Amino acid sequence: MADNYRTPQELLSFFKELEWLKTVKRQNKTFDNGRHENSAEHSWQLAIMSQFLMVYFPEPVNMERVMTMLLLHDVGEIHAGDTSAFDEEGKTTSYEREWLSVQRTFGKLPNDLRQFALEHWQEFELGNSAEARYARVIDALAPLMNHFFIAEENENPSGLTKTQVLARKAFIAEESQPLWELTQYLIDASVKKGLYLDV
Repeated sequence: MADNYRTPQELLSFFKELEWLKTVKRQNKTFDNGRHENSAEHSWQLAIMSQFLMVYFPEPVNMERVMTMLLLHDVGEIHAGDTSAFDEEGKTTSYEREWLSVQRTFGKLPNDLRQFALEHWQEFELGNSAEARYARVIDALAPLMNHFFIAEENENPSGLTKTQVLARKAFIAEESQPLWELTQYLIDASVKKGLYLDV
């Protein structure tokens, strides 16, 4: 990246904007008395998971690019909100809404950094590199893991089924056999906990 801005103070408006990511509530809860996690916490967790699960991804990846994508991928939720993976109607417009949102947020950056951020955001969304595909696997695993850890027994207000969840996560099987086995383990364990219907 070119260094075409004069002072770090010029980045303050962007960093201030990122504070809003801490206010975006997600579906998953935390150990903190049922508090819902926010999108900033989610991105942080993905960055850590990606470092330790990298050994199970069969292709070499540039971890700096993976980390950058994971830390930027949900910035679009600042102005678009979080859309559940099982919200079929919301998913039909989520890309467009988040694209408008990231243009607004990344627009607070100098030109070279804005382009850098937009390119990484789009690469993640399109999944058109090994790094993006790996990042998307981690992004799909974390909510599954969180839900299993945190949800109370038999907590399934939406009546989700094992079949629905497997279908949503099926792409992981094409990317990594060990991570697909982990996915299946978490889903089966969640069924036993009563979090998904066994159909």
